Amino acid sequence: MDLAQLRHIAALAELSLSDEEERRFAEEVGKIVAYVAELEAIDTSNVPPTAHVAGAKAAHAEEGWREDRAKPGLSHDDALAGAPRAEHGGFAVPGFIE
Repeated sequence: MDLAQLRHIAALAELSLSDEEERRFAEEVGKIVAYVAELEAIDTSNVPPTAHVAGAKAAHAEEGWREDRAKPGLSHDDALAGAPRAEHGGFAVPGFIE
């Protein structure tokens, strides 16, 4: 990944990166993209689709998995506290549909 691409992505994500961070992230992301290209080249045509890597039974609590229960999350104000911008009580993001 070149610096222009990285700067574009950083701008979309509203990230402010130092010159050193830009250089390091461009190198790291480039390695990740190259690795993904290697993975894409692997022939998986003979691998059957899998609904769950541990099998259907393992998704149940008696197999050692925890029960899926709702837990309290962040308050509305806490969730918005880390947002670069908020409008009308929600996250404000740059437009991406033309």
